[in-house]
Amino acid sequence: MNSLFQGFLNAIKAKIVPLWTKIRLLTNPTYLKTESLRRLIIYFRNLTDIRPRDKQDYYGVFGWMVSKRLAFFIVAFVGLASAVYLTQIQPLSVFTSDKTGVKTYSYNSIPLRFTKGNVRILGKSKYLAYEGNVEKGRANGIGVLYRKDGTKVYEGSFENSQFQGNGVTYYPTEQIQYKGSFGKNLYNGSGELYRKNGSLEYKGAFLNGMKEGEGILYDSGNNPVYKGNFSKNQLMYSEFVGKSTAEVNSIYVGKKTIYTDEEYFVVDMSDIDAVYYGKQQEENLSDEVAVEGVYVLKNTFEYSGEKSESVYQIREIMGEPIYEGNAYLILPEAVAIHILNGTGNDFYGEVLEETQQILADAININAYDEEYSVYIYSYVQDGLRYTFFGKDRSGKFAMYLIEKEE
Repeated sequence: MNSLFQGFLNAIKAKIVPLWTKIRLLTNPTYLKTESLRRLIIYFRNLTDIRPRDKQDYYGVFGWMVSKRLAFFIVAFVGLASAVYLTQIQPLSVFTSDKTGVKTYSYNSIPLRFTKGNVRILGKSKYLAYEGNVEKGRANGIGVLYRKDGTKVYEGSFENSQFQGNGVTYYPTEQIQYKGSFGKNLYNGSGELYRKNGSLEYKGAFLNGMKEGEGILYDSGNNPVYKGNFSKNQLMYSEFVGKSTAEVNSIYVGKKTIYTDEEYFVVDMSDIDAVYYGKQQEENLSDEVAVEGVYVLKNTFEYSGEKSESVYQIREIMGEPIYEGNAYLILPEAVAIHILNGTGNDFYGEVLEETQQILADAININAYDEEYSVYIYSYVQDGLRYTFFGKDRSGKFAMYLIEKEE
């Protein structure tokens, strides 16, 4: 009887002990950690084992046999990399305003390229670079462009991330620089240009960022001084030539000083750095008196958009001069040099010897230095004669004269 009972106990023990041992093993943290790591290694080893074993492990792609496991591995890797890129490197948005709901994007954010509507865009150093409407990642519609310090660069209409339509640009001080019409980031159409001190400099037509066409030039006190035509940012000095004094007075409305002798009258247009002259007639300075030439008191010359600072550069535009050499002065040239000397320009010595102040803005010339010598270069272009005046043959000039070619 005892033997039978002992056998029964041994049989039960044989069943319970292995089960108990397994339960203890499965509840052991060290075993669980080791077994989990072993199984994970085996799983990834099998996952990354891209070697095909038979034809069923291939995809047929355009006549090529591609391992199914390799294709799966590549797709999984690309998907994981894209998820990391979108969520970590290129987040959907930096933040959303609690009040307005306007989303903020990094300037190179991929989701921005699929966004339409009002947003904020951060620059490379995380400053607010743009606020306004976008479409497909580009500024389209009304918006504001900012500098790193938070000051405005431009405010107005955009098209494909360019200034297009009506808008305003600002100096770094946020003083208005220009307001008006834009085209492809440049001033195009009608607009107003301002100086850094806030005074109006020009109002009129623009083309490709430059004054072009009819416009009004203002002095620093916002007073108009010139009402006429411009070309490539320069006022058209040549349009004075051949006009009557009455016509000139409607073009130049700034400060004037008149110099006269028995033969000539000379008018200093100080606000535009120019002097025009004509010859006296019986009706002195009548409306029928014509302007014969205009002296531009500048040591640079712009023609067809090209700027020249020496006669050698002018030769590249106009060719060889029709005349070059020393010359003595006539009264209009003496007055022009007298004005230049007062500004510390390139000429030397007093050229007006005897003058008489008739009125506050009228001076009579009784004598000037007729032996005063200058070096000149003359060119003919488009029916006009251009004469450049310098002290010597160095090629530098301090002023130039525009006359009609006879």
